[in-house]
Amino acid sequence: MSDLTTAVQTILDKQDGYLLAEAYYDGTVEEIFASPAVKRELAKSGDQFRVNYAATPVDAVANRLEVTGVTGTEASAQTLIGSVFQENNLELELTQLITKTLIYGSAYLIAWPDETGQTQIYYNSPLSTVVIYDPENPRKPHVAAKLWPVEIDGKTRHRLNLFYADRIEKYLSASERLPFTVKDSDFEPYIDDETDEQGTVPNEFGQIPVFHFTTGIDQYGRPEHLAAYGAQDMINKLLISQMASVDHYGFPTRYALAASHEGTPVSLTDETDDDDVLDSSPGSVWWLQNVEKVGQFTAADPKSFIDPYREYVRAMASVTSTPFHVFEAVATNVSGQAVRAAEAPLVKKTRTRQLSIGNTLRRLFLFVLAINKIPGDVQVHWRQIESIDTAERWEIANRKVQAGLPVEQVLAEEGYDTEQIETWKTAGLLNKQENINNIEGETAA
Repeated sequence: MSDLTTAVQTILDKQDGYLLAEAYYDGTVEEIFASPAVKRELAKSGDQFRVNYAATPVDAVANRLEVTGVTGTEASAQTLIGSVFQENNLELELTQLITKTLIYGSAYLIAWPDETGQTQIYYNSPLSTVVIYDPENPRKPHVAAKLWPVEIDGKTRHRLNLFYADRIEKYLSASERLPFTVKDSDFEPYIDDETDEQGTVPNEFGQIPVFHFTTGIDQYGRPEHLAAYGAQDMINKLLISQMASVDHYGFPTRYALAASHEGTPVSLTDETDDDDVLDSSPGSVWWLQNVEKVGQFTAADPKSFIDPYREYVRAMASVTSTPFHVFEAVATNVSGQAVRAAEAPLVKKTRTRQLSIGNTLRRLFLFVLAINKIPGDVQVHWRQIESIDTAERWEIANRKVQAGLPVEQVLAEEGYDTEQIETWKTAGLLNKQENINNIEGETAA
């Protein structure tokens, strides 16, 4: 297969899995019914009753993955990085990127200079973008592709860009709909002001400008909540079934066993209404003719839903390495040491995601420096992953300073942005240990 067909087919083949991951995170996945008859019956009371726990394993990791800054080893590099951050609103963009990476398992950023020379960095969904790797070296990107719909002459067509280290090839689909199996003939070169007659734009930077972020589990990652799908299906079924029974708790279905008689027992008919009902208002008297026995059907015991419900949440917590207290979100009088012990699997998992995302983020900013012809290296700073209280956190920070770690590094780890740290440094506030203590006191206040 050619690079074109391989890339497009890969994008199309992966879309169902990504859409499913998105549905479970958003809580819109359809319930699995035992039979069409059960589905029709539950539809009468509505099947929208659901509590979406499957998003919790994603959010639990995303809330701990916060980039506090990216710094350059050279002054010129630091100035450029600050400008790129502001120009592209990366403080928000990176937060969204991390969440999307965890939801889908993969996410992409494309970096490219615009017509004014400003470096533009923008997110691309794995629903439309993919990186194809070298079969001999699975860590080496061979080509990247982006596929998206466009409106041309009132018809929907598809644009395709193939990104290589030395060029970018642009294509347009020949028809409105892409076939199930894609061929090269389904696309033709797309010509615009940037391309030559073959639809090609030179890439003078010698590197594919598409950066692939993953959860680090395998080449294309896996949704952070993949293991939660089954437990969420069970929770949905329990909640929808229970809510379908709620009406029967307050308004149970009653029955009357008729004795031998002719005609309809008139006292079972409300003469003011066309419906055959019994008046249930307080003080009412029922005079039942030709009725041998009355009773009511007992609704399902709520415990049969509630008890398994909690067990399914526990199962989800177990299979996703997410502490159960994250699902409950209830404050408990538990020591910090006990919390850290319970969160150890989550912290370990989060650190793996941090390594994977941080490595790609570093390569992205090295590319940004390269296209602007600025030398130097970069470092990505993250907020502390572990759950520790303020006093303990600052005690650890002071120990790091006493051990010889640069004050700037310690403050970056504590979540202060690089501009604030630079302001303190310029003012001479980072030269003495007592100044660190002052910052600690201001934070506590």
